[in-house]
Amino acid sequence: MRNLRLLKSLRCLKLQGPGTPQCFTVRTDTGTLLIASEYSCSPILVVNEVSLTVERYLPEDGGGTVVGIQDLPDQESVCVATATGDVILYNLNTNQLECVGSVDSGLSAMSWSPDQELVTLTTGQDTIIMMTKNFEPITEVGIHQDDFGEGKFITVGWGKKETQFHGSEGKHAEVQPAMSWDDRRPRVTWRGDGQLFAVSSVCPLTGARKVRVWNRECVLQSTSETVNGLEQSLCWKPSGSLIAATQRHPNKHSVVFMEKNGLLHGDFTLPFGKEQVKVKELLWNSDSTVLAVWLEDMTPGEGVQLWTVGNYHWYLKQNLYFGSNPQRAPAYVSWDPERPLRLHLVTRGWVSLNYDWGWSTDRSHGEDGHDNANVAVIDGDKLLVSTFRQCVVPPPMCAYDLQLPAPVNLVTFQRQRTNELAALTADGHISVYGQGEPPEVSSYFSAITLLSLFAPNPLIHVSPWLSHVEVEGHVISMCHSSKTGTVVASNVSSFVVYDDFLLLTTHSHTCRCFRLTTLTVKGLQVALAADGGQNQNDQNDETLRRIERGSRIVTVVPQDTRLILQMPRGNLETIRHRALVLAQLRKWLDSQRFREAFECMRKLRINLNLIYDHNPKVFLESVETFLRQLDSINHINLFLTELKEEDTTTTMYPCPVNTTGQSAPAACGKKVDIVCDALRCTMESMDQHNVLTKLSKKRNVPFSGPLSAEEALKYLLFLVNVNELYEHSLGTYDFDLVLMVAEKSQKDPKEYLPFLNMLKTLEPNYQRYSIDKHLKRYRKALHHLSKCGEEHFTESLNLVKDQRLYSEALGLYPTDSPQYKALSCAYAEYLVEQQQAEQAGLLLWRCGEATRALQAFVGSASWRNALCVAEQIPLPSDQLALLARDLAGTKLIELRRYTEAAILLERYAKDCEEAISALITGAVWEEALRLVTCSSQASYLEAQKAMFTRHKTRLSVVRELKEKARLELLDEDVPDCPEAELYSEASSVMTGSHAGSKYSHSNSRISSRSSKNRRKAERKKLSLKEGTPLEDMALLHALAEIIHSVDKMREEVHSLLKALVLFQFDGQAGRLQHAYGEALQMIEVALPEVWQEGLQQTQITGPNSTANSIMASFQQPRPSATQDSETPPTPKMRNGVKWKLSILK
Repeated sequence: MRNLRLLKSLRCLKLQGPGTPQCFTVRTDTGTLLIASEYSCSPILVVNEVSLTVERYLPEDGGGTVVGIQDLPDQESVCVATATGDVILYNLNTNQLECVGSVDSGLSAMSWSPDQELVTLTTGQDTIIMMTKNFEPITEVGIHQDDFGEGKFITVGWGKKETQFHGSEGKHAEVQPAMSWDDRRPRVTWRGDGQLFAVSSVCPLTGARKVRVWNRECVLQSTSETVNGLEQSLCWKPSGSLIAATQRHPNKHSVVFMEKNGLLHGDFTLPFGKEQVKVKELLWNSDSTVLAVWLEDMTPGEGVQLWTVGNYHWYLKQNLYFGSNPQRAPAYVSWDPERPLRLHLVTRGWVSLNYDWGWSTDRSHGEDGHDNANVAVIDGDKLLVSTFRQCVVPPPMCAYDLQLPAPVNLVTFQRQRTNELAALTADGHISVYGQGEPPEVSSYFSAITLLSLFAPNPLIHVSPWLSHVEVEGHVISMCHSSKTGTVVASNVSSFVVYDDFLLLTTHSHTCRCFRLTTLTVKGLQVALAADGGQNQNDQNDETLRRIERGSRIVTVVPQDTRLILQMPRGNLETIRHRALVLAQLRKWLDSQRFREAFECMRKLRINLNLIYDHNPKVFLESVETFLRQLDSINHINLFLTELKEEDTTTTMYPCPVNTTGQSAPAACGKKVDIVCDALRCTMESMDQHNVLTKLSKKRNVPFSGPLSAEEALKYLLFLVNVNELYEHSLGTYDFDLVLMVAEKSQKDPKEYLPFLNMLKTLEPNYQRYSIDKHLKRYRKALHHLSKCGEEHFTESLNLVKDQRLYSEALGLYPTDSPQYKALSCAYAEYLVEQQQAEQAGLLLWRCGEATRALQAFVGSASWRNALCVAEQIPLPSDQLALLARDLAGTKLIELRRYTEAAILLERYAKDCEEAISALITGAVWEEALRLVTCSSQASYLEAQKAMFTRHKTRLSVVRELKEKARLELLDEDVPDCPEAELYSEASSVMTGSHAGSKYSHSNSRISSRSSKNRRKAERKKLSLKEGTPLEDMALLHALAEIIHSVDKMREEVHSLLKALVLFQFDGQAGRLQHAYGEALQMIEVALPEVWQEGLQQTQITGPNSTANSIMASFQQPRPSATQDSETPPTPKMRNGVKWKLSILK
């Protein structure tokens, strides 16, 4: 429902060349025209002229003809073909002419492919020459072919064409030859993709025109059927679907369309009588939306018509008349190859005209309810007017049409009286029409120059817009100007301003609705930049709506919620945009027009909670107005049944940013209860009796009122699900009420009677427990079950564990009862599973389970509570020290609670050295210094000696125990056989595997964890705790660390001894040297004992090995693979480092 409106017309009068223009081509890079005449080739706006007569390409008497001209941007040249047979290439940079080819028989047409890779030439001998862009010949074939082509139809046995019906004229009717005014020249046209081209030529046998379709290799594809009255014009639609031509019938003149197989496919009739006009050319624009018809010998003169199609109907949108003066008649017409709606025209008097058209929907601009939402569509000499307030009529139909004396070029609606329109016809008259009044037709205004093609002396003429839209506060530009404009959006296909909204459709198939009061240019750019994306997080965005691909806005019905869209195929659709609907609803609710709002929400399925949520305070103050406007019990019940606790203004229908905040509810409580109470009180005061619906929305409210119980129950069954009502009645523990509800429902008595009879036989408390458990009201069920006695405590405990009702259960039993203790223990087990062991320990401690509480506190590293419980048990001092050491080493240090670990080690484990080590690890330097100062140890060396001695003694004990276990294993399991040595060799492996079996699963699980956890597992594996599987390896590592640390002190001791001697502290220096020497000597003596020969791998073979040594090595028991891989090497003492001072004794 769009019209073509002239946006700009350019006229160039300062052109004068020799002869008469014959054809031109458009230079896309500069926007100029290259015009060819019978004498020369002249570019517009460039003072330059190339004579074609000097080089004898054209005769000097003016009798030559240029059959084609084409701009070649890639070659920066222009190709010109003459009727004499010359193909000339003119270089635009050097102004040089070059004849690239010549045909002796002459040329009748030249046509380049759309990609300018091929050129076809038709010769005077009715042949087609195809050449490359470098003018290298490809092939030459005759135009007139006897064969149909490669696309010949296949006969499937339905008879021959000669035996079919041929119409009233009969099958022997003569073929009509071409028209007398036909120039009998071939016409060549290419399809938009350049794969096919069509040639229209006059058949030498019948004298009638035929159309043949050829492919890119110049192979015939199809031949059209015989069409009487077929004329010379031919143009292939760029989209590739149809070939347009004209046909003259005995009673009409038509534009017909052919498919590529040569068959006719649709037509439309030109608005002229018989023999009134002749069609010189047909021209499609580049996007196939407009068809230009170039007419000659019209009654008032020559002209051009612009046709468009919609919903399979052809509309005549524009008529360009040029008068009867021959100098003003068009010499050549062409569309711009890049801008689809720009038309170029050159008259015979050397005047260049450029027309820029634009699509426009001519609609009325009213914003009140009196405007009919009119839209006018131009169709030749008719105006098709649709009034969308009354009806939505799909085009080409309309509400009514206006017949005018001449074709219409422009139509507009008045701003004040919006139902009145004015139409400008092609002959310069303006007709004004009003609703319900006779038409007022003005006289001819010679001063009107809106569409005048020959106004006095203007070089550039811009037509004004007769209708405009006023926007307060913001100016929105939807197009781009290189000087002053701003690109707001490049993906907008249509838009309209209505009231406070800007509605637009985008190429991403969405319809957006923005408020102008809060809209900014930057905000619009951001919103449209993300339009159509998949990252639309807010599903309740009222500004966005998905629409069909290619939809465009036609109009908006004022004071309504309807938006009219037109689909690409031409049909109309009415939608209710969410933003328009909600805006209108908010206006109605603010003005307390509840009936209009309710009807709209009911029709469009808007949640009725919005009536209250929009402004709760105003609604509660206007309940009586609401009831009187609805005036229908069914409507009130419908409103009540949809009530929910959800606030729809924050979830489903969020308020726009610019709207004020909504008032809070007048009273505290649930929304449903507030609304039901307000309606109930108001309706009771108004003596209305539909209170039952309100009570059904509330909970735990006794049903009362003038209705009987049975009538009330029947009514509730229409409002409430029967199963829910049955369960609610069962929850009252009233079996009479349950039976009444069940009888009124559609339930089968076999479903509920056995269950009810079973319940009646139970003890009252256990009966209520069974009902509550059936209804899944487990808290109430537990409350009733606790009153059933101790014999049901096991069932109660299982219910507590299944439903996790521990806190509720503890409150139902006395604290000194055995049930309370059992529940506390069960609750503690659940808390341990939930990683809340400390709280579990508190529960166990207060109920007297001290041992289990101690385990829970140890597991949660709650060392203070653990020590308190240990004192309460009480634990012996050695076990208390072991507990403190375990808490510090395995719990607190891993949690990096070094200060607390040091307290445990110092006060309870009595291990000051470990406490200092923990503080140093945690960088608690001041506390570590305090312990070092207060320590009773003589020196660091004495501490290291004591630790070394302790570890060495423990190592010997561990080795004795392992050897004893190995021997016992061999005595019990290994038979006396020659293979016994193998068992003795593997005994250590078996022992280690047996002793560490409980750790194997955890180690395999740890292996799949992170590197940090693996390091942690390695540290745990080498623990110094007594009884661990690898305690001997851990002791060896600890001894190796002591030896390395003592051995590294050689240089430091040496420097300290020199300093002491220098300052005359000889006594202290001597004691230090003596103590350090004893430490080194003790270590050297203990090395062979600690690192025995069997622990180290020896070289069995080699140049220094003997037969006895090799046999001895095989006879010795080998350590396990695990032990061998984890045994630290024997420390190497640096005896070569001199640290003693000889001056000291």
